Amino acid sequence: MIGRMLSHDLSARIQLPLAAAVLAGALVLGGGQGTPGDSAVQVLAQGLLALCLWRHGTGTGARLPRASWLAGLVLALPLLQLLPIPDALWLMPEARTGIAAELSAAGVDVPSRWSLVPLATERALHWLLPAVALFLAALQMEAAQRNTLLKLVVLGAAASVVLGLAQLAGGTESALRFYTITNPTEAVGFFANRNHLASLLAVALPLVVVGTARWLAKRDEMDARTLLGLVAGIGLVALLILGIAITLSRAGIVLGMVGLLISLPIVLGLRRRRRAGRALAAAVALGLTLAVQFALFGILQRLEKDPLEDARFQYLPVVESVAREHWPLGAGLGGFRRAFEAEDPSPIEPYVNHAHNDWAEVWLEAGWPGWALIGGAVAALLVSGWRVWRPGRSASPGQTAIARAAWLGLLLLALHSLGDYPLRKTAMLAVAGVLAGCVAGRAGREKAGLPGPGPARSLDPAFNP
Repeated sequence: MIGRMLSHDLSARIQLPLAAAVLAGALVLGGGQGTPGDSAVQVLAQGLLALCLWRHGTGTGARLPRASWLAGLVLALPLLQLLPIPDALWLMPEARTGIAAELSAAGVDVPSRWSLVPLATERALHWLLPAVALFLAALQMEAAQRNTLLKLVVLGAAASVVLGLAQLAGGTESALRFYTITNPTEAVGFFANRNHLASLLAVALPLVVVGTARWLAKRDEMDARTLLGLVAGIGLVALLILGIAITLSRAGIVLGMVGLLISLPIVLGLRRRRRAGRALAAAVALGLTLAVQFALFGILQRLEKDPLEDARFQYLPVVESVAREHWPLGAGLGGFRRAFEAEDPSPIEPYVNHAHNDWAEVWLEAGWPGWALIGGAVAALLVSGWRVWRPGRSASPGQTAIARAAWLGLLLLALHSLGDYPLRKTAMLAVAGVLAGCVAGRAGREKAGLPGPGPARSLDPAFNP
């Protein structure tokens, strides 16, 4: 019995550092796609996932709540697509009739698996592991530990902005640009694509705003420590606004504005709202001033272009047509590029790796099961939003504010996925897993006196949730 208690306590203490390692690895190494960095993060995620399941099976205080079934549903789709299915079912999509005829003419047997690209689907399964592991870990953690992961997201975003500024200073041939296919004239941070850096910064912005407001709400006097935290919070908000500006991402600018606007009622729901409101106004003013100084010309050039002329909108009808041909099964997760290139009559661009609309891409790759999964995700987002915006009596105002900021981050990612593919990157998918775990995490876990490693140390008071 004593040995079991010691092992449970050890596993609880290991969980936060391991989760932090997975998240940090994803933020630094997961900004591309199909890189060795992705593989390294996936290996770490397997260890974290095993630890979460072990704690669930051995410790009553670490049993996963019902929300953990969401992770099972996400993993079920690629697993099902790797299974064999009857020939009659395999031939249901219109596109597969022609594929079967061509294979037969070549003397090749028709494959029996659901997915047309099993290897890509298997990779997609591995790609989901970091997000699933972080989601389950966040569900098992205490509020202070979940907040530590959110702080790590903020630190990763801030470091990306600093790196982005260094990339701009180094020019198009800067050695600080870590990917060959990238945006050579804009800041990309640890990512290959400027839009995905902007997505991370837009998600982190409400976390800093709300974290700073909560810090002020807990302080009775404007002493030196409070002033230091306030200055740090204002500086971080301004840095993130500047970071969004130097990416020159139109979507990032819109998402940042939406994040700030919805953060306002969260801030006003805390104590000392006047003090927090003034701090937010000062941070936004400083950030906009820096953005004007460093990125106004580039932003104006971007805004002059008609967004509807972007190539992503021009080949979206082709994506819809291909999706209908592969309905109702889909081509298989990870099979977008091959399915799209096989049907595109007049390629607009020589290389199209994603639909730049993740909702449409899931439709093409997963058919009606994908739509069912999307419907479930939207329902979960709406239900969780209703719960965090109308909290129960047991929820503390501070933790309610943090849950709302995390939910807002998920909403911004869902909106960005309508015009891009942020969740196809390990970094952003891992962040989404943390945010989802914070939203679905059980309130009042600490009050129940359940076992855990104890409160995590604060990384910085300015955004200490």
